[in-house]
Amino acid sequence: MIRKLRRFLVDYYLERLIKYLNRTHYCHGDPNRLHLGKSVSAVNTLFNVSSGHIFVGNNTIFGHNVMILTGKHRFLKGKREKLITGKPDAPSDGYDIKIGEGCWIASGVIIVGGINIGDNTIIGAGSVVTKDIPSGVFAAGVPCRVVNKI
Repeated sequence: MIRKLRRFLVDYYLERLIKYLNRTHYCHGDPNRLHLGKSVSAVNTLFNVSSGHIFVGNNTIFGHNVMILTGKHRFLKGKREKLITGKPDAPSDGYDIKIGEGCWIASGVIIVGGINIGDNTIIGAGSVVTKDIPSGVFAAGVPCRVVNKI
């Protein structure tokens, strides 16, 4: 009986600890614009939702120090728009990011706003994603490009 109780308690608290560790991320902006699916592991990931929503599919994992950035800044005549017109230089929407299910976004990846990454895709460490990446591929580089199908 004690063995069963101990096993239950270990399983119970270990599951909660793993869920907590997998959700240690930072959201810059309105957290209601961040939509994470089930079993997403986002350890030490920065989500910037200043200029759009971020959607992440179920079972997607992120390596350390990944940045998902919807934020953009507009410049006019070499200066920030706000300094010339007084209007905010960061748009509030239009740069949504959609990451599919079952993806692996390796450590140090930067994803900029207005792109889609398909299901079951791997993005190699240190890549900068500036354009859409299809499903079922390995993509890497600066800028990120499809390397091969998986």
